[in-house]
Amino acid sequence: MNIKDLIQRIRNSINPHEELPEEVIVGFLQVLEKVRSEEASCTEIYNCLDEYVEKQVHGKDAAKLMPLVREHLDMCGECCEEYEALLDVLEKTAE
Repeated sequence: MNIKDLIQRIRNSINPHEELPEEVIVGFLQVLEKVRSEEASCTEIYNCLDEYVEKQVHGKDAAKLMPLVREHLDMCGECCEEYEALLDVLEKTAE
């Protein structure tokens, strides 16, 4: 499923059978691109890392609930090391 189909599907659930104009979809994609380009800093990620790890330890899909954190961890080795250390501590504490 491409992004246009996904947007149309969401739109149809709100107002069925009304086709979205192409400029609306392009505008939506531009907003998504802008948000994506404003990547979170390591400080911002570090501030919510405990919440991310707690969700994961409690069996929730942290990557789905906090996708920007997951994306940052995939790209930043330092933050990923902090994440793995915190996860290790919490998992050992839970045992």
